[in-house]
Amino acid sequence: MRYVLAWLALFWCAMAMGQTKITISLDHGDALYTCGETAVFKVSVMGDEGPHKEGTASVRLSNDGLTTLATRQVDLAAENPFTVEGTLEKPGILSLDVEVKAQPKTLHAVYGAAFQPLEIRPGAPEPADFMDFWTTEIQKAQALPQEPELVLSQRLTNDKVDCYKISFAAPEGQRIYGFLTVPKAEGRYPAIVNVPGAGPGVVNGLMMEDFVGLVMNVHIYDPDIPGKTIKESYQDLVKGGAYMFKGIPDREKTYFHHGIIGINRALNWLANHPKVDATRMGYFGTSQGGAFGFILSGLNPDRFAAILCNVPALCDHLGFREGRQAGWPQFCSRNKAISQIEDMVPYYDAANFAGHIGKDVVVHVIVGLADRTCCPSSVYAAYNRIPARDKQILNEIGMGHEVRPAYRKDISWLKEFLRKKPEGGAPKPAGD
Repeated sequence: MRYVLAWLALFWCAMAMGQTKITISLDHGDALYTCGETAVFKVSVMGDEGPHKEGTASVRLSNDGLTTLATRQVDLAAENPFTVEGTLEKPGILSLDVEVKAQPKTLHAVYGAAFQPLEIRPGAPEPADFMDFWTTEIQKAQALPQEPELVLSQRLTNDKVDCYKISFAAPEGQRIYGFLTVPKAEGRYPAIVNVPGAGPGVVNGLMMEDFVGLVMNVHIYDPDIPGKTIKESYQDLVKGGAYMFKGIPDREKTYFHHGIIGINRALNWLANHPKVDATRMGYFGTSQGGAFGFILSGLNPDRFAAILCNVPALCDHLGFREGRQAGWPQFCSRNKAISQIEDMVPYYDAANFAGHIGKDVVVHVIVGLADRTCCPSSVYAAYNRIPARDKQILNEIGMGHEVRPAYRKDISWLKEFLRKKPEGGAPKPAGD
């Protein structure tokens, strides 16, 4: 999905192909509305010499990309700029698509208006046995070898930080791989954990001389095999189809099962590391990585002091029941065994994990109001379930599925927060 993310990053509020661009704005600068209120989108199709006066614009209003609410064709010769009006009667995201044929390519832009987003709820309730299922799966994993395999990476180690390729036993005889970075200097340090976005994973550690860093890929292949690139390993993995759909609808064999169990084991091992102050642990991630922030925090309510989740995936899989798009990877819309999949996906819904995050965890979330991969209503469905007392969500207006400077700024905030947080004495008790 990383390659998809780069493609989607092109679609901002001003979408350019060649010398033509579509620019969209709203009559409310904050893009926030109350239900029943009219949102007014202003659209311009501009070229080098001013507004386009030829061709048509296809306009679609929808419930966050899924249910079509209105369509029309706009004659640019008669109307450019033009306005599009719409509303929602229930909390959600009113999404505008504009498509313009501009030779030799077709332009496409997306923009979103949020209607009482803090009242958006998941498309289905959490299963009654949700936490019982995961508690049982974690307990079953205790029979696996407890200690990780570590190999010092000469490629990454420097005079300040030792970097190790690290792997943990996971269900089905698999292993989960990542990189551990440990400052050479004596002492106990805050720790930061990261899971990458979807795609092949990463081959580098979090190289920080004042933090212990752990980055864990979700995949079952070694990311650092001599003579083989991580891209080649990934291509071997997905020959039979996209990895996120492997093993479904069996909830104990779906691909993310071993990833959640394995990375959860890595997290709790890290909490017991002699150089880690387990009261100062943080997490950051985007997309798939954002989802794992909710997942790991929900499984370990008091493990992290703070987490940062940018455009988190895997949220509100059954949001289509409310007529809106579900978050990546849209399990139900891309598969045929719908009834069985609908039974499975709630156990892998980051919104359900989010409901179990500890009240004392500081949570920052960033949502793109024009995101069609991890659509904003799905992110809000998860965010609104978080019981943390100190939580905040940043609306990136006109942003698709991407990373903007605010995310990098928030990573700096996370580091500074952990640096300044007083050491809490004895580490928090670590599970498996």
